[in-house]
Amino acid sequence: MATHKYNYYKALEELMGYACEAAKYLDFVVNNFESSQSQVYIEEIHKIEHAADDKHHEITNTLFKEFLPPIEREDIIELAIKIDDITDDLDDIVQHLYLYNVDKLLPECIDFTKLILECCESVYSIAKEFSNFRKSATIRDSIIKTHHLETEGDKIYAEWMRKVFTSDMSEKEMIVWVRLIARFEDCCDNCEHAAALFQKAVMKNS
Repeated sequence: MATHKYNYYKALEELMGYACEAAKYLDFVVNNFESSQSQVYIEEIHKIEHAADDKHHEITNTLFKEFLPPIEREDIIELAIKIDDITDDLDDIVQHLYLYNVDKLLPECIDFTKLILECCESVYSIAKEFSNFRKSATIRDSIIKTHHLETEGDKIYAEWMRKVFTSDMSEKEMIVWVRLIARFEDCCDNCEHAAALFQKAVMKNS
């Protein structure tokens, strides 16, 4: 009887799928934000984050017992950690909307969240093609696209931060938004880092 071999490529794809799910939920939150629902938002995105943690642990625990993984062990570990970081960042944004008692979102939240979702979907495209990286005609384009999206995120971050510092916000509001803006940028940064790790794994294992 043949033994079932764990599919690390599919597992990484599924892990990135949770990040996309969390990005879609954040997009829903910022487009339908009601401060009275902040606790509900946390509970819902926590469900996604916990499912992602379970998948991350499954990958790690299986890898500990694996004799010969399909690519280098270090690459799988780094990718799983970085992809999980993206989901954690998205969860973190929703959590801090509640912790900071934000009652009204700035319009830039919608644009930045849309960009984050695009970044996540771009990295998901890489993850879907990863098992076929030696022959894939699209994985390189998706890596480049993710880098370009992160650069666009840097521009939004800079413009948004300047707008906050030149506004008539109270000091308290300013502190809240400076911290939140940084968390939005973290999502794009970690998407770019994940894309770079996929690229490194492709180059090492080709």
